[in-house]
Amino acid sequence: MKQFYFSILLVLLAVNFGYSQQDTLVFKYRRMAVDYQQSVKMAEKNLEGADARVDAAKAGFLPRFDLGGNYNYFGNPLQLGVTEETPEGQELSNKYQVGLWLSQPVLTGGYLKNTKNMAIARTGVAQSYIGLSEQNTMLEADVQYLTAVTKKEINLLVIKYRESISEFLDVIQDRVDEEIVGMNELYQTKVRYNDAQYEVIRSEKEFRVSLMGLNRLIGVPLETASLHMDSLLVVDWNQPGEERVEKALQLRPEVSLKENEVSMNQYNEKITASAYNPQFSVGAGATYGAPSPGLQTDPGGNYLITAQLAIPIFYWGQKHDNVFAMQKITEQTKLELDRTVDIVTLQVTSAYFELHQTQEQVDFSFSALDNSSKNVEVMLDRYQEGLSSVLEVLDAQLYWQKSYLNYIEAKFELNMAYSTYLKAMGELSVQ
Repeated sequence: MKQFYFSILLVLLAVNFGYSQQDTLVFKYRRMAVDYQQSVKMAEKNLEGADARVDAAKAGFLPRFDLGGNYNYFGNPLQLGVTEETPEGQELSNKYQVGLWLSQPVLTGGYLKNTKNMAIARTGVAQSYIGLSEQNTMLEADVQYLTAVTKKEINLLVIKYRESISEFLDVIQDRVDEEIVGMNELYQTKVRYNDAQYEVIRSEKEFRVSLMGLNRLIGVPLETASLHMDSLLVVDWNQPGEERVEKALQLRPEVSLKENEVSMNQYNEKITASAYNPQFSVGAGATYGAPSPGLQTDPGGNYLITAQLAIPIFYWGQKHDNVFAMQKITEQTKLELDRTVDIVTLQVTSAYFELHQTQEQVDFSFSALDNSSKNVEVMLDRYQEGLSSVLEVLDAQLYWQKSYLNYIEAKFELNMAYSTYLKAMGELSVQ
């Protein structure tokens, strides 16, 4: 029994207590989740639409061609020009015209320029949404994968715990057969064994369910036996402490998103004001229809060149009110940006602090695990010598399991704290 516990401790701790390590499967599942998740694809479609808006805004600077026509029937015919054949004038009942028109805006009060700039700012918003969706998806992938590995390691732990009680149960059975101890010690150990077996069944179920959650996220059949580690590594999270917040503010998509929204609203102010600025356009066209030039009923062709100037003068304060309303929206977005900066600052600072504190949990739980393992060895020796009761041995085994469980949970919290810190910095990556 003593050798059994010693071998368990050496093997498991050798696997788990290593720094400068990171499970490379994390990056694999981040990539699979990003490639599969609908939220990322929706953000990408949104960017495609935003790019199309930019192209449409640029097209507004180019000449427009329109093909049009009209038709009118007069119940009381119109009297048109006099000819030799019709000295009393011609009667026109059918008036119709088809034409091709070319128009070119020259002065739009800034409408076209600001529409294009707002469309470009909208693409920035769409790109930020993609980055935000990818960061959120990668963090969710970390949660699902690390949870699955944690559940697997807990399952292996409770199996080891059950096996240790089983070995101890064999020792007691031999002592009962030799009439050294009574049946009460055997039953006490069997109760602990049954409890351990129950934990094995439950932990196996929890592991399978957590694996299904991972499979759903990465887009594979739920029953797939996706690759995973059997135990969590103690990730090396050492990060330079200088200028963390400044770097995060440059990388976080939430910040760039709000900055682009501010730009969009500022351009929208100018677009609103442009409707009340002077407008000038020119155009040319060719028509064919009746009445023809000379006011004849026979159809004929014609052409025209146009120039149109509009200078708004007085709209009862409409421009001021509309622009003022848009300015208030811009100010709201600026306040949202300020709030986002505050939130990012808090997230980075608290995430870095949590990394430090969680590392202390890992170190302490590792030390406690070492002590609990030695305690089991001592209690087994004392039991063999008749100096300890069976309950003392069983309690020592139980404390060993609890210490190991604390160590597993501390490793999980450290890995999650590291992923959360990377998310706060905007540095989650598939590589």
